[in-house]
Amino acid sequence: MLYIVTLSGGKDSLATAIWAKNNLKGENVVYVFCDTGWEHAKTYKHLEEIERDLGIKIVRLTNPNFDNLVDLFIKKKRAASTKARFCTVHLKVEPMIDFILSQNCDITVIQGVRSEESEQRQSMKAKDEFFKFYFEPYGYDKKGKPKYHTYRKKDIKIYCDQYSVDVLRPILKWSAAEVFSYIFENGLRPKPLYFEGFSRVGCFPCVMCRHDEVRLIMELYPERIQEIRELELDSNSTFFPPNYIPTKYCTKKCISKKTGKYTYAPTVDDVLKYLMDDPNQTRLFPVQKGCASVYNICERA
Repeated sequence: MLYIVTLSGGKDSLATAIWAKNNLKGENVVYVFCDTGWEHAKTYKHLEEIERDLGIKIVRLTNPNFDNLVDLFIKKKRAASTKARFCTVHLKVEPMIDFILSQNCDITVIQGVRSEESEQRQSMKAKDEFFKFYFEPYGYDKKGKPKYHTYRKKDIKIYCDQYSVDVLRPILKWSAAEVFSYIFENGLRPKPLYFEGFSRVGCFPCVMCRHDEVRLIMELYPERIQEIRELELDSNSTFFPPNYIPTKYCTKKCISKKTGKYTYAPTVDDVLKYLMDDPNQTRLFPVQKGCASVYNICERA
């Protein structure tokens, strides 16, 4: 049996890695990180610290068809969105599947997923089959036709005829407070971005990140805003989806594939203008002093 622990650099995956280190002593365990190439530099440094503190080696997985998320968006000629999350599929899911299929043994994938994170995750089980939706539908289209996952479907069916591939989610019912407590109690620290006010610290930023996180990036890491501008120019698209801000602020004219009609999407500068004008925002880019954590973890550091 091979245990594969998935790491993202966030608090949940760190707690899961610690759990694996504490509970799978003597087992065959490998830790993997799917690198999108769109992470903050502090993420990569944090992963090195995890390797040092836990005494592990993290395997970096990438998709050989794309250099990084920027290359993916340029080749797709668009950014991902809520309804088209191809960034996750190509840069995380596919490399993970490729890695599993290269092992030739029974596998348990250990994920740092928590049910309170989203409505979709509330329906997840603590133990399940990893390739479940290759064999049973995950949903149905408008005509009632069942939908299945398809990437390397033939290879997966052959693999599953010989080996078991399960998934274990040990912190599924944990709260965020329990996650941070577990990290600190084991002598580790979460990624520094949590102390700066960020609540999600994966892709930097995700196309679906909250407005307050864009404000933080504008304030603390304006160089990333410039990189998003360049990405929009190179891909002739917008980074954020059409409904991200009110249409009246959007200046990028485009054609809706669904209706065939012209619509408008927001450039990153449109988003910044809206955030500066938004009367409901709680702060106007204040200078950060001390800890700004939304999880109140400063006193634990």
